[in-house]
Amino acid sequence: MNTLFTYIKAIHHQASDVAIIDKLTKTNRYFDDGVQINEEETSYRFDNDVVIRHRVERDNAPSELLCEECWISYEVIDSAQYSITPCRKTFHNACQESFWLKMQASIA
Repeated sequence: MNTLFTYIKAIHHQASDVAIIDKLTKTNRYFDDGVQINEEETSYRFDNDVVIRHRVERDNAPSELLCEECWISYEVIDSAQYSITPCRKTFHNACQESFWLKMQASIA
């Protein structure tokens, strides 16, 4: 329960040593130089009182990339009494996040 990966697994509905007991989601849309930006921020509270914030930001700009660029982050907001490492993890697209999750699962 001391790795951020443990909590991210639970957020992604994978088997984990912790369980989500509450979540609060906020969404925001705005325009930046004519491009619509969509933000979603969810705070997850776990059964051990740890709180993790998950943020995803996407734009609607056309892209020819195989894996669309977006910004995904996880951050420990309240660690309760635990020392969770790392305290923040950021990805630049969903493919990078998926690969990291697979690599962490093979280590665990």
